[in-house]
Amino acid sequence: MMQPMRGPALLLAATLGSCAFAPPAYAPRPAAELVGRVAGAPQHCVAMEPDGALHVDSADRSTLIYGRGRTIWANNVAPCSFNPQDVLVMHPNASSYCQGDIVRSVESAGIVQGPSCILGPWVPFRT
Repeated sequence: MMQPMRGPALLLAATLGSCAFAPPAYAPRPAAELVGRVAGAPQHCVAMEPDGALHVDSADRSTLIYGRGRTIWANNVAPCSFNPQDVLVMHPNASSYCQGDIVRSVESAGIVQGPSCILGPWVPFRT
């Protein structure tokens, strides 16, 4: 017959049992500008365009949107997130925005710096 746990053994078992990690609660919302578009294969880099506008998606603050027209590129930087009003500052290594490049934010008044995040792969969404 097994002996019931007592004293330190019971305390240790209770402590270890309470250390289990819950799965992350993060579930990205669909980016508003991507609704109705079809996702393509992720790409390592996207070419910088003179009229390309990099901004934070209005529905998901962890998704950056780049481009306009038939193809819009999305880059999810979770667990990082930005405020939609912030100015995004890129630090590309070439004439493209690439996975691994750093993007940071500055509040619209240009005084307070926000987070710096590392870009992931770029996913094209086409009409």
